[in-house]
Amino acid sequence: MTELYLIAHCVRGEAAFDVAAQMECPHCMPIEPSADFLPIPEEGCFECEGNGYWWIIPTSGHRAFPYWSLHFENILGDDAIPDMPPSWPDHYKVNAAPKVDIKALFKSTQPQAARIARRL
Repeated sequence: MTELYLIAHCVRGEAAFDVAAQMECPHCMPIEPSADFLPIPEEGCFECEGNGYWWIIPTSGHRAFPYWSLHFENILGDDAIPDMPPSWPDHYKVNAAPKVDIKALFKSTQPQAARIARRL
């Protein structure tokens, strides 16, 4: 499981709390290092401000810019989060989408007017 944090960050101009995880910065920690992606050591990485990681909201995949963070273990103390039961319902349903005939949406129910042949 990914290490989770409670963060405070700005959402639409308002302070908001969210759950976030740290992700390695793809610019300064690339999977396949090459001279094109590595930052200049004296300057550090511009994308992660030299931290080596980004903050990601796992439920949406959006990047966050927290001004405060706290590791979940520090919130709970000695209490641990129990493992999720295997058959627990998901809040985001992943059922098959209904089949829609797109062509039928554009068919007109009114009879078409007779076409007039035009000469140019």
